[in-house]
Amino acid sequence: MISLVGVLGFALPLLFSYMLPNSGITSYIIENKNYILLLIPVFVYIIIKGIFFYKISIDNYVIQIVSSRTISGIFGKRNYVDISHKMLEDYSFFERPFSINKTLMLKIRNNNRRIIKRFNMTLISEEEIEGISSILDKIIVKNN
Repeated sequence: MISLVGVLGFALPLLFSYMLPNSGITSYIIENKNYILLLIPVFVYIIIKGIFFYKISIDNYVIQIVSSRTISGIFGKRNYVDISHKMLEDYSFFERPFSINKTLMLKIRNNNRRIIKRFNMTLISEEEIEGISSILDKIIVKNN
């Protein structure tokens, strides 16, 4: 998938400039080289840090969380958990430096084993974090 982003972002404009040298697209690319060069670090940042799709569903008995990369994770596996409320032991949100992603870490108890799952989430708001935290806090209090 990274190669597809590279083709669309870098090779396709070059292909247009060589195949259609007098077209409007080529003249736009030539006139705005500086903007294109400024976008290269943005593409690299998105490829390295990732943009994540997430879905959280909490009902009366089950917690379902899915997180996956949107650009480079189409062919990769999704980070997924489907657990009962009784299995949730603890959770925390933390933020990586220089990133638009936040991570939800779940501590899960399963047959005297402790499992830690991390889910990356892009551009999650503080209101969403507070809503998720209040529901998970109620579940933890009910378990203890």
